[in-house]
Amino acid sequence: MARVRSHLAGPTGELIATADDKDESILVAEFDLDKIKSKRHSWGIFRDRRPDLYKPLLTLDGTNIYL
Repeated sequence: MARVRSHLAGPTGELIATADDKDESILVAEFDLDKIKSKRHSWGIFRDRRPDLYKPLLTLDGTNIYL
């Protein structure tokens, strides 16, 4: 039977901790949620979104947006 190792990842996917594959483990970490929020806000993911253009995406054919 294959042994599976658990990992704890940080807010950007970086490896924070890895559990031992021989014994039971509990992984615990503390994160500064304000720092994470600020960092994610700086990524600008939603900066250029255009919600006014989303309605056609919700239709079957992309043309009749008034259904």
